[in-house]
Amino acid sequence: MAPPNKDNLFGSKKQAAPAKANQLDSTVKEILASEQAMRARKTARLRELRLEKEASQPPPEPKTKAKRKTAKASEAAKSESEK
Repeated sequence: MAPPNKDNLFGSKKQAAPAKANQLDSTVKEILASEQAMRARKTARLRELRLEKEASQPPPEPKTKAKRKTAKASEAAKSESEK
C-alpha cells in the first residue's frame, strides 16, 4: 500500500471538462433511451386494449342525414308561435 498523501486520501483529482461532459452525455442518453422504451411499451399496451375494446363493441350504425327544414316551413312555425 502506498504511503498516505493528499491524492489517495481525498479521492481522485478533478475531472477534465470533456470527461465530465462525456459522462453527462452518456447518462442523459441512457435516461432518454429508457424513457423512450417505457413510452413505446405503454403505447403498445394502450393500442392493444383499444383494439380489444373496438372488437368487442358492435359496429356503429350508419348515420342518416337530418332533413333540413325549408324556409317556408320555418317561417310558418314562427308565425304560429307568435299567435
